[in-house]
Amino acid sequence: MTSNFVKRPLYGGAIEISIPERFRDITQFRQVPDHQEVFVDEKSDQSFIVELNEKQSVVDDQAILFHYENLTEELELPKEKSVVLNQRKLTNDELPNFPNNPKYILLAQQKVAKFKESAENTVNLYMLLVRLEKQNTDILIILNDTIEISPASSSKNAQTQTNQSEVEALFLNSIKSFKINDYSLFQNN
Repeated sequence: MTSNFVKRPLYGGAIEISIPERFRDITQFRQVPDHQEVFVDEKSDQSFIVELNEKQSVVDDQAILFHYENLTEELELPKEKSVVLNQRKLTNDELPNFPNNPKYILLAQQKVAKFKESAENTVNLYMLLVRLEKQNTDILIILNDTIEISPASSSKNAQTQTNQSEVEALFLNSIKSFKINDYSLFQNN
């Protein structure tokens, strides 16, 4: 699936990222917490989330797993419905705007229901963690990609992506564009 990427200003323009234009700002439909920016593509049942969190007291190479496990706990997702497939440190070429920051990527797969439904969908979750030491902030960027939809799900009419390497490339292209324009955003964190 080819995508036209557009630059999205986040947090009043303090941060920016380029994501496919088919993703819509979810605040047009519902409220989201102040520390999040959320974009959805209802046709593919994909979502992009950018989240600013307090930096956790975890060693850098374990921090992304810590955040992922925290996410699964918030979702009340049993361990048998979630598996980490891959995690690694990113290079400066992959995330050029953060040459001196610890940065990691994770791929996981989950069996999860939407909106507390009983029908479960299979979702690949791509997660980026950038650690900002001076700002005491852990930034997460997440792409949720539904790869198998239950016939009983409210998302049953969504078109799942068949080429997972294209989805991964989409995520890597988006995070490569990620940058902070105004670090004063973090003064209140």
